[in-house]
Amino acid sequence: MKVPSFLTIVLLSSLVGLWADDHSVKPLKGLLVTGGGHHDYGFQQNVIMEGINQRLPVKWTVMFDMDPRESKSKLSKEGWADGFDFVFYNHCFAREDDKAFIDSIVKVHEEGVPAIAMHCAMHSYHIFVKGQKPIEKSWNKLLGVHSHGHGPHVPFDVTKVLEFSDHPAIKDMPDKWRTPKGELYFVLDVGEGTKVLAYGDNGAKHKPAEPQPCVWVNEYGKGRVFGTTIGHHNETVSTKEFLDLISNGVRWATFK
Repeated sequence: MKVPSFLTIVLLSSLVGLWADDHSVKPLKGLLVTGGGHHDYGFQQNVIMEGINQRLPVKWTVMFDMDPRESKSKLSKEGWADGFDFVFYNHCFAREDDKAFIDSIVKVHEEGVPAIAMHCAMHSYHIFVKGQKPIEKSWNKLLGVHSHGHGPHVPFDVTKVLEFSDHPAIKDMPDKWRTPKGELYFVLDVGEGTKVLAYGDNGAKHKPAEPQPCVWVNEYGKGRVFGTTIGHHNETVSTKEFLDLISNGVRWATFK
């Protein structure tokens, strides 16, 4: 079945039922920007929305596009993020050389719209120059890290950073947990002001051989940003730990 490219999902039945008895809880309005290559975005879209809605109420709008040109055309429209309490990026559009377009997305968050970014969002919106590594631009500064490349498909351990173990985005998480499957990203640079909340370690025999930042928060202009490189495989996205983590990220980013 073809997934609609722009679908508004109104929370009904069991999802709304979780909050029906508390009329003081006003659902957040979330925009999920998803699609692209290398991942099962159709499956992950549903798991992410349902998992977060089991933890806090969100009325979702989904922008699902496998073609980067379609996604770009929607994200280029004036006011595309108006009315949303946060934007959740789970997409993979790596080869983008339109600096003005990238800067326009960043400006939305710089002006105050919170952003949640997972996995291949860190490899999206790089500017490529033939024969060179991707150039770091405003998207990387917004996210708070610069990542290029990843290790093999093996599980990895996620360990909280003691200094920030009481941060709202991670304080109720285990001190250490293991992903059932994994694809640990290389993080080349961590921006000034970025707080790394957890590191991933896939073992000394694999690249990257050193633990890599895999959960962090950043504040860019007036906007809060929560990021994690966890989330390649459906099995990992479906875990309690991952869904707890991204729900915490939404709460922190939206001041809930």
